[in-house]
Amino acid sequence: MPILEQNYSRPRNHFSACHFLIGYSRCDRLHGHDYSVKLRMKYHSEIIDQFFDFRVVNSWVNQIINELNHKILLPERSPGIKIQPIRNGENWLILLQGKEYSFPQKDVKILKGIEQTTCEHLAEYIHKFISSKMKETGKYEMVSELTIILSETVGNEVSYSSKII
Repeated sequence: MPILEQNYSRPRNHFSACHFLIGYSRCDRLHGHDYSVKLRMKYHSEIIDQFFDFRVVNSWVNQIINELNHKILLPERSPGIKIQPIRNGENWLILLQGKEYSFPQKDVKILKGIEQTTCEHLAEYIHKFISSKMKETGKYEMVSELTIILSETVGNEVSYSSKII
């Protein structure tokens, strides 16, 4: 059976964000990256016109990029980072390794279900987001594999592939 593959790698599919990586030497300090997002879908359908429209998938990619762009990314489930609201819920107080940070809540994206904001975990997070959008359409079963390719700097790239479950 032939395999149809769609690839999404537009130049504008990028975002800038900062984070902490507990236990990663100098990366446990606040620092940032310019990320780029690519997406690949493989289909197991012999019917060539049963696929997702590029415009629809690109709108999902743009949606997740807009949520992450110019944000401080914090993992919801990190054992080394404590996050608590302060200033009547306007700011987040971040406690880690004896340091305290205060950020306006609107500048922070807390990533649900994530323990660390490594490139690998971010690729999985984006995969789950796109997967949920595909499920909402009811057409996800035609996709045999969804791959998110996330680059945090030129030459440093992670691929996260899985079926849509």
